[in-house]
Order: sequence, then structure tokens, then C-alpha cells
Amino acid sequence: MPSIWTTADGPVRSVLADRVYELLKVKLMDNVVEPGARLSIDALSRDMDVSATPIREALARLESDGLVVKRAHRGYTAAPRLDSRAFDELFRMRMLLEPASASWAAQAANAKQIVALEDLIAAMREPVTGDSYENYRAFAAQDAAFHLALAEASGVGLMVDVLTRLRPHTQLYRLYYTVGISDDTVAEHSRVIDAVSRRDADSAAAAMAAHLSASHQRLSTAVGR
Repeated sequence: MPSIWTTADGPVRSVLADRVYELLKVKLMDNVVEPGARLSIDALSRDMDVSATPIREALARLESDGLVVKRAHRGYTAAPRLDSRAFDELFRMRMLLEPASASWAAQAANAKQIVALEDLIAAMREPVTGDSYENYRAFAAQDAAFHLALAEASGVGLMVDVLTRLRPHTQLYRLYYTVGISDDTVAEHSRVIDAVSRRDADSAAAAMAAHLSASHQRLSTAVGR
């Protein structure tokens, strides 16, 4: 039986840490490596046919992403997926933060930032085929980038820091493995940026709140609702 770390082009050989990181991330996001599974540096090094150094570097990055957990004397394990409580708490926090972020962006964003946000939305309109993380990786990155760019456009640097630490998209896209990606996300983002471009702070906040509420509803089935 072939190793899960074998790509379509054959075993991974002589790769940089970022390539190892991306391969590990794909397996974690698609739940090929199940939540709670142990990630042995020695075993990964052997299976991928690389030295332990890029494995360690990749696992450290994945720990920062919240996708793996490191415990003393136990090493690394795949992080658990969000349970219903953590899922609800994440959206409660986002509902407090991101409508305010959109409102402030409507007041503070410059023309260049608005164009950049519009460009991200345009890129997200590219069709996503397939239901693996490999297929929707670009969409996931653009989605996360939109929310962080909006926070940056708010002019409140701490907002970017807080959302980065929450890592909402990294965790939520693990749930898309079971429910897929909705085109509604792009339409909801468009309504947010339309309000921002019109300098309508109240409408921007309302549009972001509606987007978060809809996203919560779309993903609720993935946490056993």
C-alpha cells in the first residue's frame, strides 16, 4: 500500500521545508491524518525520504497555524477539529470583531486598499472543482486574505493581530472537507466591499455580520448540528 506522503509524481525527495509544510498541511486539512494522530518526526522523515530538519521546521509552522499540537514528552499530534462549543465561541468572537473591522474600513480605507479587496473577490470567483484541500487551497488563502486585508484597511493594527491569532480560516476550512465551498461566500464579500467603497460604515458592519451568520449556518452541520 503506497504511503500517504507519496505524491502523483512519486515520493517526495530533496524538498525544502515549505514543500514539506504544504504536503503535511494538505493531509491535515483533508483529514487524511486524523485529528489526534501522532506525527513522528522519524517516521515522517523516513516516509518522505527527507532529513528531520525540514520536518521539524514544517511542524513548527503547522503548530503556529493551529493544525498540530506539541506536548512535552509526547511530540506532535494532529490538532482536534473544532467541536460545537469551540465552533460557536469562534463565531461569537468574530461577530464581535469583524463587523467593527468592516465599519472602520468604510471610514479609513484608501483607494488602493479598496482595489486590492476587489481584486481578491475577483480571484475568488474562479471555479473550484473537487472537494479536497488541494482543489480549494487558493480559495481558502484568498478568503483568509480578504478578511485580514479588511482588518488592515480598518486602520487598527491590533485588529490584524487578533484575527491572525484566532486563525479562523485555518480551522474552519478543515470543516469544508465535509460540507464543501459555497459560492455565497463571494457574494457576501462583495456586499461588504460595496458598502466599504460607498463609505457606508453601518451597511459594511451589517453586511459582515450577515456573512458571518451565513457562514456559521453553512458550517454548523460539520460539527454535528
